[in-house]
Amino acid sequence: MENIALVNPKSYSKIIMKKLLTTIFILSLATILCADILDSSAYPVPAKDETLKQAIKWYRVSAEKKALYRQAFALGTRYVEKLVKEQKLEPKTWGVVLDVDETALDNSAYYAKYMNCLDDESVFEAHVTIQGTSVALPGVKEFTQKVHDLGGYVSMVTNRDGSFEDKEGNVVDATIKMLKREGIYIDQLVTANYKDAKNPSDKNPRFKAVETGDNYDSSLMIWSNKLPAHKVIAYFGDNIQDFPLLKQKKLMDVLGESDVFNKFGNGYFILPNPMYGSWESNEFK
Repeated sequence: MENIALVNPKSYSKIIMKKLLTTIFILSLATILCADILDSSAYPVPAKDETLKQAIKWYRVSAEKKALYRQAFALGTRYVEKLVKEQKLEPKTWGVVLDVDETALDNSAYYAKYMNCLDDESVFEAHVTIQGTSVALPGVKEFTQKVHDLGGYVSMVTNRDGSFEDKEGNVVDATIKMLKREGIYIDQLVTANYKDAKNPSDKNPRFKAVETGDNYDSSLMIWSNKLPAHKVIAYFGDNIQDFPLLKQKKLMDVLGESDVFNKFGNGYFILPNPMYGSWESNEFK
């Protein structure tokens, strides 16, 4: 940095103004690139880093990803069938809860094309949700239909922002339309409320609302409809926080052999997602 005491005041002002204009230009360019995503003619922007690019590549083109999703939903199907039979669960007295993004719907095409805009929730909602660019993940259609056939409810609890809408539509209606278009059965959608909630990513109030049939708080969540109170026998998600009361930071200090992990494969079923998640804030070791 220049020694201010030795710089002519007028010259210094020009230096500051030049730097300020440069900064504004860079920020404006980034904004334009993200805004252009809403235009189908927009061109791809480069990846933030090669690590993210590699993670997206694995998710989009690896056979392992396809196998893991089919494996999780196959195990989940057997678990649900067994529990319904053993406990003689009556229709409409039980159900399952699934996350939407990277659990039921694959958004990796968006992440591959627009890597520099991943932190902008409004861009995600407008491009992925409203425009409906996602596709069903392997195994989810068969699983949700099986739950329905057995008499269970299928609730989708997502951190998509239900308060978002634009001239093209709103998140709740667009998400349900997309799920149905992809052949995924759904009885209820409960979203986050980024407009009013202090902690919109906390799904626990929404889990409680699904189970109790009430406790729906419009300042915390937005929903398509309410279902009667019922027992939730299985949860599916790609984030550790897609499961009741589990937190990323707390579980980082828990050994893998801990009882807290025993529910996975036994009512809790987790899917792989190396592209993003609550784990991103963890310290690299």
